Amino acid sequence: MSAVAGITSSPVNSAGNSSSLSKSTSTTTLPEDVVLASQEVQAKYDRPNINVGLLAGGTENWEDVTANDVDRYGFITKRSPPPHGRHQPSTHNSSLLHLHLLLRLNNMKVRAPAIVDYTPQLEPRRESMREVKWREMATRRVNEKTGMVTYHFEKTLKLIERTFKGIPDAWRASAWQSFLTTSARKKKNYIPDSDLEALYPKYIAEPSPHDTQIDLDVPRTIDSHVMFSARYRGGQRLLFRVLHAFSLHKSDMGYVQGMAPLAANLLCYYDETTCFIMLVRIFSTRHLGELYTVGFAGLMNAFEDLRVPLKTRKIGKKLEALKIEPSFYATKWYLTLFSYSVPFSTQLRIWDVFFLLGDDGLGVIHAAALTLLDSMRNTLVTADFETAMQQLTRFVDVQDPDLFMEVLEYEYNLFRSRKAQRTLSRKSSRLIAMG
Repeated sequence: MSAVAGITSSPVNSAGNSSSLSKSTSTTTLPEDVVLASQEVQAKYDRPNINVGLLAGGTENWEDVTANDVDRYGFITKRSPPPHGRHQPSTHNSSLLHLHLLLRLNNMKVRAPAIVDYTPQLEPRRESMREVKWREMATRRVNEKTGMVTYHFEKTLKLIERTFKGIPDAWRASAWQSFLTTSARKKKNYIPDSDLEALYPKYIAEPSPHDTQIDLDVPRTIDSHVMFSARYRGGQRLLFRVLHAFSLHKSDMGYVQGMAPLAANLLCYYDETTCFIMLVRIFSTRHLGELYTVGFAGLMNAFEDLRVPLKTRKIGKKLEALKIEPSFYATKWYLTLFSYSVPFSTQLRIWDVFFLLGDDGLGVIHAAALTLLDSMRNTLVTADFETAMQQLTRFVDVQDPDLFMEVLEYEYNLFRSRKAQRTLSRKSSRLIAMG
């Protein structure tokens, strides 16, 4: 299927029903060969590592790595390509930087190509100031039973504005957890954190028919990060366990390859149990489950929504003339939330806004996709099929994440406006039909 090129899923669903808490822990008998295969894979992540004399998962791979060899997020910059590597140099003319500075501030689509032509300045002082502002917005909560401290952020216009500007990394884990937990508590099928924490070790003790595929994907998931670069150790062990548990919890969905980078990115901020909970929250509150349905019908519907704004744009008309469908280039964008497609720092900025505003649909993801297309406009409008496909599927080296998010906010507001107009039009049509 062209829509899911490069994304694999295991054809076997695990036993059980995750629709209720009681049923989600029950399993029927799996074929003996499936159980044995699962046990064999799990043993690789649990056995002692003979080479270093440590238990699997005891350490990450810090051999020949110093503090100067990694960036602030833990990606090894000297031994490997940039995080989510395999990208080509930008084909944009650097003179566009000078051009975009002369353009009107609100003309976002015109400014978009400058996203890849800007030389950013490190501004640690600005981040420190933002940390203070986020501390002032945070409400501290203490669990009386466990003593665990969490922080809540009230969804206000100020919070939305500051989230578009970027959550300070020191507050990112707390903010994401607050955003998703707030949305989850509004759902009828809400499962408290304590119940999910109790489920996690039970899932770890069960076999999963997806373990063989998970084991294949783990070592090639953000392997340029120090946590995930050692086979069967450190983050690879944690990543396997989280994906194993999630494949059992979401038995109707099982495991799909795009889930691996989502879990790996979360493990950069959370312990494995909290990572599992966050993954459950993302799929239950942020409409990702719709994209991963069997046959990927939800993903195809998302691409239909993306086509709507593209139809009236020069880029969209060009891609249509070249017969390039969104499924050819955007599948990875949507299923991995832009992992492997933009720098990690930019990906985090997209996640900031999506985790805050994604409870009402995929508008933020559509806006991010349109922003990437906007940034490629100068090349795409004159490209042939091969050049266009190379441009669309390459890593986009975003040099100005602030401008990227300005354009994304512009696209998001446009998308919401169009959606509201369509809803109003449908209501008017129904009223007219009713007489």
